[in-house]
Amino acid sequence: MAYPSPVESEVVYSSLPLWIALIPLAGGFLVYRIALRDSRWRGCGAVLAAGLTLLLAGFLFYRSGGGAVELKLQAGFLERLLYFRVDRLGAAFTLLAALIWFLATLFSVFYMRHEGEQNRYYLFFLLSLGGCLGVFMTGDLLSLFVFFEIMSFTSCVLVVHARTAEADEAGRNYLYLGVLGGLLLLAAILLLYCYTGSVTLAPRLEELERLGNLRFLIAACLIAGFGIKAGMVPLHIWLPKAHPVAPSPASALLSGIMIKTGAYGIIRVINLLFTPAHHPEAGHWETAALLGLVMIWIGTATMFTAAFIALFQNNAKRILAYSSISQMGYILMGAGAAAYLGYHGAAGLAGAVYHIVNHAFFKASLFMLVGAVYIRTHELDVRKLGGLWRSLPATTLAFLVAAAGITGVPGLNGYTGKTLLHHAIVEALAHGHGPGLAWAEKIFTVTGALTVCYITKLCCGIFFGKRPAGLGPLPKETPGEMAVFAALSAAIAALGSFPAQVLNRLIIPAAAVFPLDHHALEHLAGLNFWDHHDLQAIAAVLGLGLLLYLLFGRLLQRVSLPAWLSVEQAVYRPLVFAAGFLLTGGGRAVETAVDRSYSCSPYALRVLTISGSLVDAAAENLLIKSTGPLQRACLALSRFDSEGTARLGRWLQRIAVRVRDGFYRLWYDGLRRFIHGSGYFWRRIFFVLVRMDFNPKGIRFFQSLNISNLDFNLLLMMIFLLVLLSLFFLFY
Repeated sequence: MAYPSPVESEVVYSSLPLWIALIPLAGGFLVYRIALRDSRWRGCGAVLAAGLTLLLAGFLFYRSGGGAVELKLQAGFLERLLYFRVDRLGAAFTLLAALIWFLATLFSVFYMRHEGEQNRYYLFFLLSLGGCLGVFMTGDLLSLFVFFEIMSFTSCVLVVHARTAEADEAGRNYLYLGVLGGLLLLAAILLLYCYTGSVTLAPRLEELERLGNLRFLIAACLIAGFGIKAGMVPLHIWLPKAHPVAPSPASALLSGIMIKTGAYGIIRVINLLFTPAHHPEAGHWETAALLGLVMIWIGTATMFTAAFIALFQNNAKRILAYSSISQMGYILMGAGAAAYLGYHGAAGLAGAVYHIVNHAFFKASLFMLVGAVYIRTHELDVRKLGGLWRSLPATTLAFLVAAAGITGVPGLNGYTGKTLLHHAIVEALAHGHGPGLAWAEKIFTVTGALTVCYITKLCCGIFFGKRPAGLGPLPKETPGEMAVFAALSAAIAALGSFPAQVLNRLIIPAAAVFPLDHHALEHLAGLNFWDHHDLQAIAAVLGLGLLLYLLFGRLLQRVSLPAWLSVEQAVYRPLVFAAGFLLTGGGRAVETAVDRSYSCSPYALRVLTISGSLVDAAAENLLIKSTGPLQRACLALSRFDSEGTARLGRWLQRIAVRVRDGFYRLWYDGLRRFIHGSGYFWRRIFFVLVRMDFNPKGIRFFQSLNISNLDFNLLLMMIFLLVLLSLFFLFY
């Protein structure tokens, strides 16, 4: 099967991407306006806007099969106001985001009945959808930045929805880090445009290598800016605070979709922007390989650190928040392995894209299921829950499916994505010979076991075990909730049960937009996911994770990590305090100096008074003793006045007479020469004018300058200008 390269693919011009971004943006304000008059239509309007967006996203995915869908919007002096370019990867992510958002909108109709400020919620819920979809459909970094900021600022309102002290603190962290990420992206975009003249998302390694070490600064700003949104360690501190306080449908989208915009940006940067534009099979991939190696270790640190911290959490949504960070580590590691292997990194990129799709479904499902438990029990602490499987059988079954998916049970979606990622890190170890990559592969395996352990703790703590005595009867799931849970569970099962079809129809066409070896992509199409080595590896991971839970499950519920281990407490707060101290220390020093100068001013005045008395006495003493010298000076001045001034006057008079005579002779000779020379000049001018107007004598130059040959419109223009100048001088 042949896969077109991004350069060879055809371009389809369509306004469809603009409508997909505008419908939720405009729909949010329309739903808000309608809800002010009749709140009964609020949920229906939101579902209709999300459904129409999903329909158009599906049509866009179909259109992208024939080539990239492109649209350029221009305005005034700007060459491009917005630039949409949707290839197969962008179309797949757009469809995925629209689908999960539609299901979350349906769940919101049932969940938000128990919450306040629903008008505001649905307004910013749909605005965030428009910003998120715009990120996936843009073709340059500037347009991506615009939608990235729209999504960041509008989703912040969803985080602070409850308006509690905890929600406000989480919102501040979310906003501060979002602004920091936006500034880093903007700095990289400006540097890229100033030094290359373009911000298009396309292979441009040759241009960037001419920038020297500046290219690493650009890459660092882009990776850090997108990494904040992706929850990359150590830039993840907003995420564990935002998820527990946001409404569960918003948490499902924050984790399932919005953090994917950060991963999407990093993939576009290290796997597309920093790749060779010409002859990638023989190009130099050193820069991309270095960025890939760094990203492998960042992803490895992210997946392990977050999984380890999740073990010691007891709030269900905080467990899922750290789980999202850990799963993003898998994705970042896969993108890094793809960049590290360069032209032969198909397995890493396909694994990263596959796991993004998988994580969107099982993590959205887990957050919605925990939300369904919360609106019935108003409790998120797993130590205060238990035995809910009898009251909520449909929720329990859907939770088991999603939990099995995220842990990698064969037959469900997590297994296929993690298998591809494991192949990628093993291939990087075998062919790249990178330093320490064997340890990265071992950490990959251990992290999988930690995932099994904390997900088992979460599942058993909520649905199994002993039911708390104070927990009364719970209402059953509504048909709408069960429909949403069933759709998510079916997607989790389908993505894991038919990996070959998913690879051939979705993942490989999406990965083919990158400069990769097509033979490696074709090899992936025939990959056997049921190989006994892969099954043994996942069985070992599942067994080790269950063993850890059996040995330490009770201990993990009682032990909590010390506060000093927090990155925020150990690093960020001291840095902010130090920066504030340095910035305000200078002002304090000046203020202290001024205060002390006022308080010490009486002493200073006393010193000045004494000093003045001493100076006065010294001056008087000097005048008394200087009578003789002054008398002699006065006699000398008198002699100079009577004799010296007369001599000086005669000398100055002689100099003045000589200067006057010399200037007169110079002026007279110059005037005489000018009159003699100008006569010849004016005679030449006279004969030229005669030739122009009366006697051209066949000379083409003078014939063309003749006034009779002037254009009539030019003559009128000259007359108009003369009249205008006359009026100006007359009335000025």
